[in-house]
Amino acid sequence: MKANYGQGLYREYELLLTENEEIKAKYKMLLKEHDLLQKEIELRKRLEVEVTEKAEEIEALKKEILRLNGYINIDGTNSGIPTSKTPISKKKVIPNSRKKTDKKIGGQAGHPKSKLKAFKDEEITRTQVHESNECPSCGGKEIKATDESINKDELDYEVVVIKRRHKFPVYECIECGHKFHEPISVGLKEENQYGSNVQALSLSLMNIGNVSVNKVRKMIYGLSEEEINPTEGYIIKQQKKAAKALTNFNNDLTNRCLNLSTVYWDDTVIDINKKRGCLRFYGDEKIALYKAHINKSKEGLDEDNILKLLPEQAVVMHDHNKVNYNKEYSFSNIECNVHLLRDLQKTTDNLEHEWSGRLKKLLEKTNTERNEKIEKGESSFDDAYVKTFYEEFDKIMLKAAEENKEDYNKYYGKDELTLILRIFEYKDNYLSWVVNFNLPFSNNLSERALRGAKSKMKVSGQFQNVESARNYAAIKSYIETCYRNGINQVKALVRLCKGNPYTLDEIFASDISE
Repeated sequence: MKANYGQGLYREYELLLTENEEIKAKYKMLLKEHDLLQKEIELRKRLEVEVTEKAEEIEALKKEILRLNGYINIDGTNSGIPTSKTPISKKKVIPNSRKKTDKKIGGQAGHPKSKLKAFKDEEITRTQVHESNECPSCGGKEIKATDESINKDELDYEVVVIKRRHKFPVYECIECGHKFHEPISVGLKEENQYGSNVQALSLSLMNIGNVSVNKVRKMIYGLSEEEINPTEGYIIKQQKKAAKALTNFNNDLTNRCLNLSTVYWDDTVIDINKKRGCLRFYGDEKIALYKAHINKSKEGLDEDNILKLLPEQAVVMHDHNKVNYNKEYSFSNIECNVHLLRDLQKTTDNLEHEWSGRLKKLLEKTNTERNEKIEKGESSFDDAYVKTFYEEFDKIMLKAAEENKEDYNKYYGKDELTLILRIFEYKDNYLSWVVNFNLPFSNNLSERALRGAKSKMKVSGQFQNVESARNYAAIKSYIETCYRNGINQVKALVRLCKGNPYTLDEIFASDISE
């Protein structure tokens, strides 16, 4: 019995040993599964981090794509880029808000042809007779002229090189024996020199045509049939000489600017000896004053003696130049609406929001209706019209705030908010033209005045130094002011080279005589 009990215990012991081994094996398997699960958990965590990072990267790339698309889509409608810089592959923007039609370029059917007026007999200065020697029909040599003729008149010009000698007879006074001659002008101080017409031609090519110095020399050389060949140094010297002769003129022009009721001003970047310089314009429809500086700074503005000296009653039109709101200045400010229209179009292009398109249409429509009233001789909108305009304007700006709040975190959202806040802050400055027809809608006058400088940079490359840039500004002020008042620019330069430039009193006189 004891033996049976022992055998039973032994079998039970063996079974426990077997179960223990199985438990150990299962434990090891569970440990492996646990390790695998831990690794899987860690892998999933890493994947989640990678997914988050990739999502952020994708979002950043989306924003970059939107930014680049926004940059690609920049043109004359939503920026200050001129239509001349439109890429060949891109449709050119129609300037001045003109609508495209199916009409062909040029004069339309029924439009009178533009042609020269017929010459009077007494106006003919030269006659060229084209004679025949044989009959074109039979080749006969026996021909005779009839009383008939066919006349074809031609208007042309030719350059005649003049080698003029100025003689100053020397006289002797019988009473005192003193010898003398007529005073010799400054323009004849050398034994040999180029005349005032040659000087004026070089100045015309440089400052009206924006031709580079070396090309000015080549053109004069070619036009004179290789008889007149000024050096580049001489041409540059004429710029300096002309600018110096205009010192009093430009001082008077600066003073005249200070008496304007509305002053337009803007600046543009020019290259001065491989550095970015600045050319500024001040003036209106009749006055054009240019100033050149080595950089765009308030110190340069104050050196110009325009803005800091303008009286309180003066109004200055500009493209949101923040420096204009300096507390040191006394004048009132008005903002350019054409630049605002471009900013609104850019917002529409980038975010497709409703408010920017609505505001753009409202401003364009109101300006068109204002111009129509001005053409009719009217001086203002009626009170009801102005009230309705401002109510619509306020509705649109409330919509702007709503749309921006929804899409603030999108690309261009922050830029849109900046624009909205600017419109809110400078509302009266932007909309002054609605209540006062004497105030301009835009600063396009200044932009047009500075286009010549950009052409100068394209053709000539750069100014050698700030002095040459200021010489250009001085001459430009003179010829542009003359032009705005109906005076031929070349004639103005001829007078300048003769030592007798137009004065402001002459320019603004109703009857200008040579």
